[in-house]
Amino acid sequence: MPSAWVHAVIDLLAYGRPYFDLHKQKDKPHTALSSNHRIVNHDWYQAYRSSWDFAEPFPPCIRESIQILRNEEGADKAEQVMAWTDHDYVDRTWDALSGVERKYWEGFFAWVLLSPKILKDRADVDVLDGKIKRTIKNHETWESCPQLRSEYKRVCNYVRAVIGNDRALQDMLERHGQKEKH
Repeated sequence: MPSAWVHAVIDLLAYGRPYFDLHKQKDKPHTALSSNHRIVNHDWYQAYRSSWDFAEPFPPCIRESIQILRNEEGADKAEQVMAWTDHDYVDRTWDALSGVERKYWEGFFAWVLLSPKILKDRADVDVLDGKIKRTIKNHETWESCPQLRSEYKRVCNYVRAVIGNDRALQDMLERHGQKEKH
């Protein structure tokens, strides 16, 4: 299973927020159940092949329920449910990867996370100023998200600690121009 920080970086790219705590909460049963933890909190993971597949990971029933939630409880709540659901999709994807491929993707996600300019230019997330570029009614705007800076800093600190304990990640990042102090 990918670490919560990998999920958080994917969410940062997809939604502009890392939802780090959401992913830690979702995988909390791992402490007691180890690799069997996905029998708890992972309904979409369990529904693989019966309700979805990789050709259509988020079928109309999911999209419609998210839209209803957005209309009833707001965009923030809908986005959190999307992050909760896509966690299971990412887990299924991760299951198909070899150990080498997983390490490669960890290196990539760490590199992206530690590259604020790339996040701003490519993912429309300004982690330094706490803004997310949104399109609302066909109009692009940089929406203020003050908590983004602290959320980003927290995930970065966590990932820096992971890198400090992982020589393979250190080597990958150094090879690709990411100089981190360990």
